[in-house]
Amino acid sequence: MVLEDYFDFLASDDIRIKGTRVGIETVLYDHVFRLRSPETSRRAPYHNARTVYATILYYLANKQRVDTT
Repeated sequence: MVLEDYFDFLASDDIRIKGTRVGIETVLYDHVFRLRSPETSRRAPYHNARTVYATILYYLANKQRVDTT
């Protein structure tokens, strides 16, 4: 599976977890700002370990693009 397959790209500033209405900023907020580990971030019903890790990896690989939108 390609990393981008985990997301729906609706606009340059609107990236959502595939099949949900949840933006990647929701996962990133837990990880980056609340300093939660991926294991504790996945408590929400729409998260699973793959989704959390894919979101973090996508962010790290595209940080400048994600941060500017």
